[in-house]
Amino acid sequence: MHIGVIGAGIVGLASAYELLRAGHAVTVIDAGRGPGLATSFANGGQLSYGYVSPLAAPGVLSQLPSLLFARTGPLRIKPSFDPDFWRWSIAFVKHCNAQANASSTLRLLSLGLHSRAVMQEFLARESVSFDYRLSGKLVVYRDADKLAAAERSLELANGLGYTQRRVDAATCAMLEPALATIAGELAGGIHTPGEGTGDCQSLCMELARIVGAHADGKLLYEREVTGFDVRGGTVRSIRTRMGDVAVDACVVANGLAAMPLLHKVGESVSLYPLKGYSLTYRHAPVDARPQVSVTDADNKVVYASLGEHLRVAGMADLVGYDYRIAARRIQALRTLSAALFPALAGEGPPLEWTGMRPATPHGRPILQRADTLDNLWLNVGHGGLGFTLSMGAARVIADAIGGKRPAVDLAGFARLAA
Repeated sequence: MHIGVIGAGIVGLASAYELLRAGHAVTVIDAGRGPGLATSFANGGQLSYGYVSPLAAPGVLSQLPSLLFARTGPLRIKPSFDPDFWRWSIAFVKHCNAQANASSTLRLLSLGLHSRAVMQEFLARESVSFDYRLSGKLVVYRDADKLAAAERSLELANGLGYTQRRVDAATCAMLEPALATIAGELAGGIHTPGEGTGDCQSLCMELARIVGAHADGKLLYEREVTGFDVRGGTVRSIRTRMGDVAVDACVVANGLAAMPLLHKVGESVSLYPLKGYSLTYRHAPVDARPQVSVTDADNKVVYASLGEHLRVAGMADLVGYDYRIAARRIQALRTLSAALFPALAGEGPPLEWTGMRPATPHGRPILQRADTLDNLWLNVGHGGLGFTLSMGAARVIADAIGGKRPAVDLAGFARLAA
């Protein structure tokens, strides 16, 4: 089949790669000027397969009053008159309970494990360079109660094949010497040795190179998709401002832009942007490049070494489609970075970036065939886990399109009605 993939971020390009591997011809269509220039561009750089608990959790509801008025803090909410905000928020609140959180976490862990396996296959098969490193991940906590809650989830992850362990503050500093400066503040951490780091946008470029070099692969940039030519209950072509692209099937993998596009064919998906921020310190001093991937759980900030660079990323702002870089958020990241890595004090200004994570209310991506059209497939809504889950999500979609039984049950990744 000739399959059109809408989106040239990490999810779309991974989908294109897996579809080519399955024997299909593929055309990737994207509105941008190149691969990985939106949400994939400067994310946290963590391949966090075993630490995927969704934002919707019981403790969030008790924090809502403060979140609505906070100007600082790791999570900030700004109410909007946008009906999509309220629909998403109501569905989100419904999932802020222990049962829903555990169900979503279990499904995400399953997809994460599959994604890790597919990524390892990919790395063994292809010669690619994206600053990948099997660094391990260390999540540190200052709050003992939050650490205890995290420890209770270890059994679930370990039971699925992950290796995680609770460590004390001294061990945190041993695993990552930079943490010695704040070890006195720490209650401890959770260490997962099987996690990795890498530059997502560089991987997008590598995937685009592989797809473009394939005899049956094609990349179309600066092509805004405006809709579909639908006849007889199937998509016959993808419409763009520069002409139609005839297809036998289509995978929608363009993040937040999927919502209005799918609405045109009667598909309602509930996505909303979780705005995040990052700093990239180019050619950072050796003392400012962590040996393991570090997550500061209290501040929701991650630190990852990407070759000679340091990536610092975090925050979650529910503020609508505001693409401006908030100076206050950037300054918070810079302050936290300088406290942890004093060697950054003499460095020049880092690259500042903000991106919109396309989040579902329950925190799980939407991986399914469309309800209205039999050859239209959805691979959207990965939130902050797009880099982590991209390979696994791509494989299960390719398997489903090819009539194979996916390794992960897609029933757990159905869309939510708006």
